[in-house]
Amino acid sequence: MGGYWGRSGCATEIGDSLYARAVVFQAGARRCALVSLDLISVSAETVAHIRGQIAARVDISPDAVMICASHTHSGPLTLVYRGMGVVDEGYLADVISAAAESVENAFAMRKEVRLYYARPRAEIGQNRRSSRGPVIRHAHALWCEGEGGRVATLFQYACHPVVLGAENLKISGDFAGEAARLIERDAGGTAHFFNGACGDINPFQTNADESAVRTVGGELASAVLAARSGAQELSNEQINWHLRTVELPLRRLESLRKQSLILALKLIGRAMLKRRDRGALNAARARLDWALDARSAQANDSQAFSIQGIAVGPLVFMGFEGELFARYQRDMEAIDPEVVVCGLANGCIGYVPTADEYERGGYEIDEAYKVYPGTRGVGPESEDIIRAAAEDILSCLRDKSANSP
Repeated sequence: MGGYWGRSGCATEIGDSLYARAVVFQAGARRCALVSLDLISVSAETVAHIRGQIAARVDISPDAVMICASHTHSGPLTLVYRGMGVVDEGYLADVISAAAESVENAFAMRKEVRLYYARPRAEIGQNRRSSRGPVIRHAHALWCEGEGGRVATLFQYACHPVVLGAENLKISGDFAGEAARLIERDAGGTAHFFNGACGDINPFQTNADESAVRTVGGELASAVLAARSGAQELSNEQINWHLRTVELPLRRLESLRKQSLILALKLIGRAMLKRRDRGALNAARARLDWALDARSAQANDSQAFSIQGIAVGPLVFMGFEGELFARYQRDMEAIDPEVVVCGLANGCIGYVPTADEYERGGYEIDEAYKVYPGTRGVGPESEDIIRAAAEDILSCLRDKSANSP
């Protein structure tokens, strides 16, 4: 399973079915696709394979396809995380095929729809690093409605799906999967969840049970469902997209490698003394693997990072290849309230903090990058690069819409 490097074992049963869901928008000859996966994350390489299969089935530009993971921590391992086991390549191949098939099916089922949008208040999350830290207190919701009823509901909220903790060994979509299920049940059509800038946001209930999942998921679903009555109809039918890759500087960690290696060996020793603490042993081994990898890693100074904008009428779905901190979303929405930030989009390089958070340290700054395939996290200089690229993409998309016939 993916999500916790100290988990005590593999999945023992399926609590929830997991889905690949897709929505295809078309205006004239221009088409785009948004795909949501009930998974922890996928790599940029997996995204490339999905886009390739989609292109072989449907006439949609690969640059107009956004692949987003819900980030449930109770799903299968689909990205190489240290300390979490080995990715099942057969299952990953099924994921790629299912994602492409979902787009193909959505394309074949296209209907004339009207779009309605709202930003309902939703408060199921809290800043997990500081009680005074940024929190997103609303969701984004887009309803696609045809003559025969609702075709699809797209909803976004910024929060880690970690209601279920490391002790849980059931496959689950966590609160995001539950919210989608309830929306589909009560509103009809398909429900597509997109996580926001969730890097430093957890739900109020964590390390809890399935009843808590139902409660938290129910609160989010209720907020989305209730907001439909006051939603604004979107009249602009333009579709545009822009995909860009930037290079983010990596942190310098040479002085910490030896210390980390010694710490990892000590942790393994302690875990072995406990014998029964498999989770602690997995975590210690993960740190050791990182320390060894860091000693032999090539001296790359930057990390490729994908940013994608897809404009559906006046809304812009802005995808970022990582776990952005909430301040990014809050600031982007202040600049343009019709931007829908999508984290864990088109891959995941790890946590992407804002520059002001580095001095405070903590798990997301000092530890989490050791879980990911790389050996160094992105540095505080990354914020300016990300903001400049995102603002440029947004400006480009707005100009295209203004100049389109």
